[in-house]
This record gives sequence, C-alpha cells and structure tokens, in this order.
Amino acid sequence: MRRLTAPLLLCTVMPAFAATPLTVLYDSGETLPLTPLLEASGFVLEPDDAELPPIAPPMEAVLQQQVTVRSPSLTPGVQPRIAVGKSGAHLPRPIFLVGADARSLGWIAQHRIRLSALGAVGLVVAAEGLDDILQVRRAAGDLPLAAGSGEMLAEQFGLRHYPVLIGPEWIEQ
Repeated sequence: MRRLTAPLLLCTVMPAFAATPLTVLYDSGETLPLTPLLEASGFVLEPDDAELPPIAPPMEAVLQQQVTVRSPSLTPGVQPRIAVGKSGAHLPRPIFLVGADARSLGWIAQHRIRLSALGAVGLVVAAEGLDDILQVRRAAGDLPLAAGSGEMLAEQFGLRHYPVLIGPEWIEQ
C-alpha cells in the first residue's frame, strides 16, 4: 500500500502544476516582444482560427509515387574488383549498391552478416515500385537502406554493375 501512495499522489498533484501559468523570475524592463523579430526572419504567426491545410494523401500513395528508382548506367552483373585508392577515402562508412533483381537479393542474403559487421549502408539503385523496395528491405534485414540513383557513385568509381560493396580500399562483389 505504501508503494502506491507516492505515485498516486504525483498523479493527482502534477496536473495542477501543469495548468499553472509560468512565473517570471526576473525582468529587466528591457524585454521586447518576439513577434517583430519572427516576422523579420520570415516567420508568419497565423491566428488560431486559420484554416487547416488540406489533408495529405495516404502515405502509401506517396510512397508508391516516389519509390521508382533508376540508375541507367548500372545493370545487374559481374563487377570486377577495383582498388578504390584515395577516391574512397572520404566515405564515412562502406556502402553497398543493390537492386530488386534476383542477383542482388541473393547477394544480400549471402553477405548480410559481413555487411552488418562492416557497418555498411545500402543504396537501392534500381526498383520499380514499393513492392520492390519492400522485397529488398526483407532481404536486408536490419541493414540500413536508402533508395536513390547510383549514377554519381557509378561515375566516381567507374562502376557498370551491381550488387557491389564500396569499402575504404576495394570495390568488390
């Protein structure tokens, strides 16, 4: 009974403290209103009775529109091992490029433990919709993934095919 007294007392007293207005501890008399500063910075304070923005479309519809990913210069295939040299020195952590194709899904399944141990981050460079992205997500398990074009990486590292792992020293499958 004694253990329940303190939590019950806090539950009844805390709402009273939360409802009380803030108390000014010190005012030098030089206090300025914040509204002119906000307006000068581009912020507009809207009145409370302002109309609410229209309801956004369902998240699934938004995702479906934004998950088609294409990297025209990259295709599934065998990528020779390449020494990265100084061009990869700026990568904060290893990156792997994959698509939603069978080769990539098999590669992720085969190398998932190693990729996780390396702290690698995945980039889905080819997907035709939400189903493809979700299929790669399932294959990757807890590996961090993002979706986007691999064109810049392909150009920087001379890549033609995926799946690949871009590490600090080598690009390899």
